[in-house]
Amino acid sequence: MSANYSSPYMKTKTIMALAGLSIALSGCVMNNTVPINYAPSSVLSASGSVTVTDFSYLPAQTGKVQPNQVRNTALGSILFDQNVSTIFRDAVFKELRFVGVNMNSVNRKLSGEIQEFLIDDLGFSVTWTLRVKYQVTDKGGVVYEQVKATQRTTGKFGNPFGAINETIKLNIEELIKDKDFLAVLNGG
Repeated sequence: MSANYSSPYMKTKTIMALAGLSIALSGCVMNNTVPINYAPSSVLSASGSVTVTDFSYLPAQTGKVQPNQVRNTALGSILFDQNVSTIFRDAVFKELRFVGVNMNSVNRKLSGEIQEFLIDDLGFSVTWTLRVKYQVTDKGGVVYEQVKATQRTTGKFGNPFGAINETIKLNIEELIKDKDFLAVLNGG
């Protein structure tokens, strides 16, 4: 016995199945935020003390992106479940604590501006760019201020979460390798 796909019953059943599939898939598309959890992984070591305070995300403040969005060049938007400034501040805290920095300084406060976080994913590879201005204040005055820029290229179909984590880590490591920054953390 063969099915008659031209019968009104089968057409209705097929249309209902496609409509159900469309509704189910559109539900997945509507919830388009990506959870991200930064895991510290630096092999560097450091000493000293600082308190990590707020980081601002300049592209969101100027209206280029949403606070939880990383700018990318291909179609679509990459939206995280947290604001980029929060993700980055927490990553700086975790990475500095992980390498040995005491995170309870009363006087030294580390803050910063995320000037650019770009995923250039148009083409056969992905270029990740992260530029951050770090600032340390001590008793009300600025004692350290530097911009650290990281740019790296990965394969198009790699692990995007690992690439984001690595890009953030490499930028923070540029800070940790800065002798002037380390001198400030150690009271110099």
